[in-house]
Amino acid sequence: MRRRALLAILGSTALLSLAGCGQARHTAPPAPQFVGGEAGAPGGDAQLWQVTGARVEIDPAEVAADVAPGESLPDDAGWSVADVFGAGDEAWAAFDAALGRRLVPANWAAGVAVMVDGQVVHAAAFGERAVGEPALPTDRFRVASISKTITAITALRLVAGGQLTLDEPIGNRLAMEVSVLARDPDVGGLTLRRLLAHTTGFAKHEGTFFGGGAASCRDALAGALTGSVPPAASYRYSNMNYCAAGVLIEALTGKPYEQVVHEQLLEPLGISGMRITATDEVGTDEIDHRPSPGRNFMETLGAAGAWNATPDDIVTIVNSIDPATAGPKALPADLLVEMQPHGVGQYGLGLIGYPGGFGHTGTIQNAHSMVLAQLNGVTWAVTVAGQYPSESSRLAGIVAGAFAEAFPAGRAAA
Repeated sequence: MRRRALLAILGSTALLSLAGCGQARHTAPPAPQFVGGEAGAPGGDAQLWQVTGARVEIDPAEVAADVAPGESLPDDAGWSVADVFGAGDEAWAAFDAALGRRLVPANWAAGVAVMVDGQVVHAAAFGERAVGEPALPTDRFRVASISKTITAITALRLVAGGQLTLDEPIGNRLAMEVSVLARDPDVGGLTLRRLLAHTTGFAKHEGTFFGGGAASCRDALAGALTGSVPPAASYRYSNMNYCAAGVLIEALTGKPYEQVVHEQLLEPLGISGMRITATDEVGTDEIDHRPSPGRNFMETLGAAGAWNATPDDIVTIVNSIDPATAGPKALPADLLVEMQPHGVGQYGLGLIGYPGGFGHTGTIQNAHSMVLAQLNGVTWAVTVAGQYPSESSRLAGIVAGAFAEAFPAGRAAA
């Protein structure tokens, strides 16, 4: 169903015209319009919504690849999308009971949001935000590598606006931005596409990001750019790619990365309160993830994994790049297609292919998260504060079990 809708969008050339595409590179052209759907209530520039269509031992779990395919909810689970969309309190109570039983007390907090065709139909939270304080659906969790999807959308918004192309060389600009001299001439051949697709050949730099090997993302990137970069490389997942993408966004706009994400994506979606925090910082509406003293992974990850968000925020963001659902779309059709993975276990541009659709996972110390836009029209996000499950993609099977308990065959007809 979703793929047919994508083809229909591709067949419409009317949706592909964007303001500012012909302007000079590295200037500030008008913001590209969102395409398709209804405007809703933007929190930023309404034009965006004009419709034209210290070293420590590293936890292996937090440096595991985020591409292990998880279980997915089968289309023949005995319920329909209409069942979910029109579910009453009894069904959602069963869903929450099943999910909460698996995630708490194995963890100290968890959250979930379920969206059907662009509309959030359920959100819940489990456990405690901090000791003695119950978690709320409006509390934000560390979403780790789901930050990569956010960064990819933002960078592609700049592509849509004519500030760069996916395939133009950007390596020397990055080196200049972090004030280093690239020794390897192949650094110059880096492109945004290679960053977003993890095909730069950058090493994983696990000690850099998780072992206190750098003070910040820019510090980490400076070290990487003075090393060796192959002229072409196959897929290798590395946080360095998205750290670099965040620095590139700053170089192109002259603004802090976080500000650009708010202006280009979050404010138009009506999302406020999302932010990047220091490793040991916890806001009043944020879940305490209890990091070990002296760590700085949030500072070094930056655009690769440092966002805090609610599950509701995450499903809303992913819906803005799902061509087959209702609601405004952050990118024109050709770039929506560029983002898509080409199969299960494959990585697109900020998205992973799963058996039941596309999305991303995230894992850092005491944080696990997953978002999945399913082929059957349901999009969900789950966020966890704690150590279970050790492989974040296993959240898919946990969610599938909760759906199966809440919507068994025949419930809707009963």
